Amino acid sequence: MDIRQLRYFTIIAEEKNISQAARKLHMSQPPLSQQLKQMEENLGVELVYREGKKLHLTEAGERLYHHAVQITKLMEEGMEEVKEVGQGLKGALKFGVNTLSETSLPQLLFEFREQYPAVTYEIHQNESVQLFQLLRERVIDLAIIRFPVHSEEFSSIMLKNEPFYFVNREPWTAEVTLSTISQVPLILPSTKGQGLHDFTVQAFAKQGLTPNIVCGCSDLSLLSRLVQQGFGATMVPENAMHIFEKADVHSYPLEDADLVSQYGIAWMKKYFLSNVAERFLEMYRESVGAMEFNSL
Repeated sequence: MDIRQLRYFTIIAEEKNISQAARKLHMSQPPLSQQLKQMEENLGVELVYREGKKLHLTEAGERLYHHAVQITKLMEEGMEEVKEVGQGLKGALKFGVNTLSETSLPQLLFEFREQYPAVTYEIHQNESVQLFQLLRERVIDLAIIRFPVHSEEFSSIMLKNEPFYFVNREPWTAEVTLSTISQVPLILPSTKGQGLHDFTVQAFAKQGLTPNIVCGCSDLSLLSRLVQQGFGATMVPENAMHIFEKADVHSYPLEDADLVSQYGIAWMKKYFLSNVAERFLEMYRESVGAMEFNSL
């Protein structure tokens, strides 16, 4: 079985129809059917079964599909690496951004595009835990994440430390500390089990406090509306304050000096990092005067 047959099989598995798979591969149906039959004979197992016009994978077929996807992706990455070395910089920049994304990113992307006009972009937005999984699955090459997330699988660059702000519909006249706001109904800009949510809870716990969390909400436009309507107050990193620019709310920097949010850019240590991603990292590093770490 060769890489060509594995590619044929992945298309058959995804299309669930020989005729549709053949059209996608720009070949006729009989040779593709023959390739499938040959794979089954070589392996001594059935890979698919038919229900009407649809094909379904057997358990053995499912396992082959899983490995075929990984193998063909590795082959594509290897070919891409060779092309980059031989032809110079081009390709796709695939990266993820945290729900509370970095506000300077659009300008940086604009500058990068001016320098490298042949590059295309795939941008995924999610919370840090999901972004790390996308890195593991090679869906993205780089991810802008919120710290702390601990894993020795990744390398990272620290981009910025930023203070937290307390945002409330009504004016606040007392000190703005974790202690004074601990009983205020809070909407956190992250859900339970995610980095920023857990970081906030731990910050209160370090002072022996339990926050009055009424909602976790990673939809920032909704969070802004909820605060405006008095559903609860919130505390967000400075970088997220732009969501309240047109909101009728009051904001105050938290006075706890050691309470800061950190974000950075991360990538998998063991995977090949494309020239496109390397150049973007270098530009990012220069733009923020970042500090590099071996692991998160």
